[in-house]
Amino acid sequence: MQDSQKPSLVRLVYMILFSIIGRFVSVVVFFAAIFQFVYAWIYDAPNEKVLKFTGELAEFAKEIVSYIGFNTEEKPWPLGEWPKN
Repeated sequence: MQDSQKPSLVRLVYMILFSIIGRFVSVVVFFAAIFQFVYAWIYDAPNEKVLKFTGELAEFAKEIVSYIGFNTEEKPWPLGEWPKN
């Protein structure tokens, strides 16, 4: 963002919405971690699909933090693309 450009109220709304989505992401990560632990305990190896999903979820969370912290102007999913791991 340029120094002379002030953030808009629309950005504030997006920041609030992405903060809420970020909280939801943390709940999903919690349940994925529990599932992954149980799966790995039973089968002696983590589930590859869950590994891929949580890797993408980590990138998504990073994109949210980058947008909220003004490090980028690109909006995360669902307004942007889902991150690939």
